[in-house]
Amino acid sequence: MKFMLTFTLKPETKGRDEAIARFKRTGGQPLKVESDAAATLTEFALMWSDLMELRIVPIVEDAELSQVLQRASR
Repeated sequence: MKFMLTFTLKPETKGRDEAIARFKRTGGQPLKVESDAAATLTEFALMWSDLMELRIVPIVEDAELSQVLQRASR
């Protein structure tokens, strides 16, 4: 399952600087959030929760949504 992750850095300057440094240490690659295990997403969120507020929302692909809407319109 795919998820959309958004974040807001906490306003403290030290937190911002640490978030930038941590981002660089991890290679700065864009995060692909796809998992069948909620525990994996929770672990990721906990790793960053000291520096930012995270929101993780499940994503429904267009093809899957189309099937749901077709069933609902019967």
